[in-house]
Amino acid sequence: MSTSQSLILVTGASGFLGSHVVHQLLEAGYRVRGTVRSRKVALTQEGWTDYKDQFEAVAVDDLVSGDLSAALQGVTAVIHTAAPLAGKQDAESSLNVAIEGSLNVLRQAEELGITRFVYISSIITVADTSKIVSGATDQDWNPVTREQALAPGAEPFVIYAAEKKLAEIAVWEFAESHPHIDVTAFNPPFLYGPFAPGFRAPEANLSSLSTNAYVYQLLQPNEGLPRGPRFTDVRDVARGCVNALTSPTTAEVGRKRILVTGEWFSFHEAVEYIAEVRPELRARLNKAAFSAGPAPRNWIDNTRAREVVGLREMTPWRKSLIAAVDSLIKLEKEWASKGLTPA
Repeated sequence: MSTSQSLILVTGASGFLGSHVVHQLLEAGYRVRGTVRSRKVALTQEGWTDYKDQFEAVAVDDLVSGDLSAALQGVTAVIHTAAPLAGKQDAESSLNVAIEGSLNVLRQAEELGITRFVYISSIITVADTSKIVSGATDQDWNPVTREQALAPGAEPFVIYAAEKKLAEIAVWEFAESHPHIDVTAFNPPFLYGPFAPGFRAPEANLSSLSTNAYVYQLLQPNEGLPRGPRFTDVRDVARGCVNALTSPTTAEVGRKRILVTGEWFSFHEAVEYIAEVRPELRARLNKAAFSAGPAPRNWIDNTRAREVVGLREMTPWRKSLIAAVDSLIKLEKEWASKGLTPA
């Protein structure tokens, strides 16, 4: 795939991961079209002005049933990073958006002759707790059912586990019935790291931070412990997405369901390291984290990530963590300069 002649569509281009995918594609010489909601088009375009006509932001407000033909026109491959925010909708809507949104993009791309499709799933789709002791592989699936997700009073975690699993299964079923389509799915844990150069979050809304919000929680002295600490650097996953565009085909290497993770660490180690290298932040570090337990055992096998998409070295956690902290502090100062308080 010639980069200068290739136009890549990135859905969710204004997001934490999506903006890194855009950045790495642009740096690699690809032309990029990014889908965002209408209200974010101008802001997203502004973030990548240095790349001039190499980047174009387009409005797509309805991934589930919207007409994407204009956004897909001339596109060589699709990287689908857009996903519903966990806990922001009722269970039925969450499942519908996750499943039908992904299928709508995939169907319309296939109808226009686009055969490369990169899809962002989650490690939660493989997290069958009965198998974690021995290590999960790309053959495993979590046991959560649609019925459990739709049951009255279902916990947000259960709904999220179901929507990610069922959406990914739907993508693979489509790929199996259209063998000329080449799909690569990435299944990372929580993402963290710096924000991409074109990322914008002007409204001081913590939900815009994606899972970097969990790192921000480490900078709140009186908060409880965040979720995790199962993380991988957002730049590594973005790099995998770009590499997937030129990776061996499914016919050559089999189904490309890519489990990927960085090092796992304890929150105790995290705040101790932040205090060491950014001592001016010590007073605001999460108090509970200083007495947190040890790092969880890493049960994710990165073999396929190395062999199929060339992710041979992952960013060390300390480098990722401090990059995330520095980006968050910078963003916090930008918000404060505008009189905004994170919420």
